[in-house]
Amino acid sequence: MGGDPEHIAVLLANQSSPNNNVRTEAELIFNYQISQDPTTVSLILMQIAEDALAPIDIRQASLLQLKRVIPKYWSMGFPAFIGPPVSQEVKSAIRSKLLQLVTTTPNTKLRTGCSYAIVQIAASDYPDEWPELLTFLYNLTLDVTNETAFLGGFLVLNELFDDLITSEQFWNQSVGSQLTDHICKIVSTPEASVKVKISCVVLYGNILSHLRAPESFETAERKTFAIENVTTMTSFFAKLLEDSIESNNDQIGQISLRSHIYNVLVVFFSDFNKRISKDMTAYIFSFVVQDYIKMSDVYVRVVVTEESTLQIEDNIGNEPVQILVQLFVEMLQLINSIQHQVSLASLNETGKGFFGALIDSAKLSKARVEEYEANFNEFITDSSSLILGQSVRESTSDLLQDLNELDAAQLFLFVFQLLGDKPLQQDVSLTEALLFILESLFQNADAKLLGNNLGVAEILSRLNSMVDPNNALVVARVFVLLPRFFEKFENIISVDTFGAKALADLVSFASNSNCELVKAAAILSVSLFKQLIKVQIEPSKRETVVLDIFKLAYSILEDSEEDGLPALLEAISVGIESDYAFASKVQIEGVGIIDLILKIAFKDSANVQLVTDSSECLQQFLSSISNEDYLTVCEKSLPSLLQVIKNHATGTYSPDLDLTLELLGVIIQSCPITPFPLNIFEYAFPTVKHLLLISDDNQILQSGGEVFSNLITKASQSFLAYKDPETGKSGVDLILEIVSKFLSPVLSDSAAMNTGLIVHSLIQQFESYLSTEFLAQILEATVKRLVIAKEVVTVENLIQVFCYLVLKAPQDMINFLTTNIKLIDPTVTPQVERTGLEIILPIWFDSFEVTRGYEKIKQNALALAKIYSLGDSKVESLIVNGDIIPYDGDLIITRSMAQNMPDRYTRISASLKILKVLAGELIFQNQQPDANDYLPENVEQDDGDDDWEDMQDMGVPTYDKLKSYVDSDDEGSDYDEQNGDQGLKDLLSQFFKECMSKNLGHFDKFYKDMSDDEKKMITESVVF
Repeated sequence: MGGDPEHIAVLLANQSSPNNNVRTEAELIFNYQISQDPTTVSLILMQIAEDALAPIDIRQASLLQLKRVIPKYWSMGFPAFIGPPVSQEVKSAIRSKLLQLVTTTPNTKLRTGCSYAIVQIAASDYPDEWPELLTFLYNLTLDVTNETAFLGGFLVLNELFDDLITSEQFWNQSVGSQLTDHICKIVSTPEASVKVKISCVVLYGNILSHLRAPESFETAERKTFAIENVTTMTSFFAKLLEDSIESNNDQIGQISLRSHIYNVLVVFFSDFNKRISKDMTAYIFSFVVQDYIKMSDVYVRVVVTEESTLQIEDNIGNEPVQILVQLFVEMLQLINSIQHQVSLASLNETGKGFFGALIDSAKLSKARVEEYEANFNEFITDSSSLILGQSVRESTSDLLQDLNELDAAQLFLFVFQLLGDKPLQQDVSLTEALLFILESLFQNADAKLLGNNLGVAEILSRLNSMVDPNNALVVARVFVLLPRFFEKFENIISVDTFGAKALADLVSFASNSNCELVKAAAILSVSLFKQLIKVQIEPSKRETVVLDIFKLAYSILEDSEEDGLPALLEAISVGIESDYAFASKVQIEGVGIIDLILKIAFKDSANVQLVTDSSECLQQFLSSISNEDYLTVCEKSLPSLLQVIKNHATGTYSPDLDLTLELLGVIIQSCPITPFPLNIFEYAFPTVKHLLLISDDNQILQSGGEVFSNLITKASQSFLAYKDPETGKSGVDLILEIVSKFLSPVLSDSAAMNTGLIVHSLIQQFESYLSTEFLAQILEATVKRLVIAKEVVTVENLIQVFCYLVLKAPQDMINFLTTNIKLIDPTVTPQVERTGLEIILPIWFDSFEVTRGYEKIKQNALALAKIYSLGDSKVESLIVNGDIIPYDGDLIITRSMAQNMPDRYTRISASLKILKVLAGELIFQNQQPDANDYLPENVEQDDGDDDWEDMQDMGVPTYDKLKSYVDSDDEGSDYDEQNGDQGLKDLLSQFFKECMSKNLGHFDKFYKDMSDDEKKMITESVVF
């Protein structure tokens, strides 16, 4: 059966069956047969692919399967190889057949499938077993008259370029210059078709990636070649653009060709703009602007009004409309890359023509308008710039937000005048596009001259006049535009007066409207007001505005989805912030705010952004809650949340369960009542406990662990009073049972992410209730968990346990780790016994470099400083990794080689490592902007330049020299008395000053081994 081509073809067809059972059975049978005889089945797959009588989809499927099985059965060079390997004879046959097929088939899907398989095989077989590959492909590209063979060869060459052409080959073996010359020669051949030219431009894009890489500036020769190549090819592509524009503009091949050329030119003007002459820059700018103007009519007919279609001579692999859209995206990006050097205003009438073309191409298509009207969520997605991929409107907005000041002012005036034309206002599509352009211009931070010839009040009045109940799309665009308007002119117009009135008016208008698009736009506008500017609504209108916001959110909740749901929460948070007391009492058709938040959250519990936003909105609502209102919230929310947990009796993952744990954690953490209400604890804890003990799902244990940590922190007294009615176990016993599960080495890193938080909370709240022996067991288990942890956050949280204990009693902790904890280290071969200190400190040093959160970094720095300050011989004698040792051999190291080469480090004392880690953090902190740098200068204050000039002359001081400077300064406070309340930068500076003045931790011994940069930073910090 395995050697029957018809049988394999049936399996291929069945693997695409909509019937799940048929598909699964076909996959299992195929996988079994390929594992039993990979040589025969691989050859049959190749034979099916080259069978001209077989259906295209089956031929394509055979190539896809061939690509999938190659890593498993082709060569031991693949990490996924399981064997047995395909025979050498069949390998050779398949390689030949793939090259034959890719260069003879006119079908783009088959050509692409062949290319993928060839690239996969070449990863292991080139050059040893397939030395002729590149030569064969290169020779195919010499004959442009055989278009099929040329396109197939060029496709594979493109795919192979990154994998097979090393930086050394590109530069030192002249591959880059040879390929560039070859491309120019081919494109200049009269017989070269549009497809051939497109393939050449795409290949040049790969060459360009080498020219813009850092390696291109390593030597003067490379830099010269890169600059000469770019300047030569700029002229070459400019001529190619000329030739293309003279062809029929509607010809899709020419459109695609220009799109690829513009893509290359964007890189030229982004990365090499200073190397391109002013004349050439002006010429290309003028050319692309004129092309945009000419093609805008085609764009409007094809995309906006859909009155015509593009002429398609050949199938070049993409949808015609997509190709046209991509052309406009590339032109806009190129114009944006040049417009700060050559303004549109300098083009006179052509520049004005571009304004008109820009407006036309910014219009929404009929299909998109219908989508907005049918589903307001689409409007929210587009207006929030959350749409994936590039579009003409997105690229237009990017250009306008970056447009030079002169052109921005002229375009604004041009658009504003059009908006005042009454007949034109009847064109809804045009009016919406004009408002969209204004909205983008309002986001241009550098456009200082915007509206200079007009009063801001006049602009606002014009915008308000556009709010017509009969034009929902225009009203929606005005609503979204208004927050941008007030952000732009907040220094000219009173936001608290006019902005607050605009916000009140738009929510009032929308709440009385029957159009969901208008309501959704108002919700989005409210959320934008929150993000962009602070609006203080006057007290007399506050309750009305808040009520309108909540009504709007509730009215469109049922139809809201995806990006529309986070917008609802943003708007609700505005209402909560505006008048918390009123918001906490509001009822919309019997639904309170807590119910509304939960309804929105559970509308799409798999939406990650929504989960985050709902959590933040709930936190905001609970942040100022009274004791009485908190109990009411628990009464309303806990039954439904805990029921979700109970419905998942086995603890398996579901988005609803994960969201429930997230929100439950927020409710527990936000409790304002001390002590935590026992009745709430007794109601919630049994359900949470059961879930944590029964579940083995990574995400559920991760989220549940955070809830458990919050319970330990907030309800420690409740645990002491609690007794399980079923088992009779005490609350503390149940804590230890759950903690033991989280510390278990069989638990995955992801599931154990919050284990450190749990242990930290346990020790912090219950240390006095735990025996010394049991505490030692917990810390030993924590060390064991830390050794096997890989996830950054898991390691970071576990380190916090020891950070807390060191800050509390540094010497006791060092002694305990050295004396009481001795473990076999599984990370080294052969395995050896190490003390807890020997295990923890190296991990702590690595973790410090990636620790996130200012307070956490500060606590870690303070803890490490206290360890160093002990001057303990156990720390000083511990040898750890220091600085990385750069490779100094003669081999040229490729990217793949570098990935497989282990890093080498110097070996230094742990005490020295602490100094280097803290000095590195001090260097980083000194690079951060200081708020005082933005304050007006006091011209009467002595700026201390003389002292700084003395320091510049000092160079890198010796320990004795530096100590003499510190000894002359008696203003420093004692480091031992510091409690960590001061800023991290000041804390580190004071630490090093203490080290220097008191020779803390034998500082004189370690200072000499620090780098010059570290010494200079310490000097700068301790002297000034």
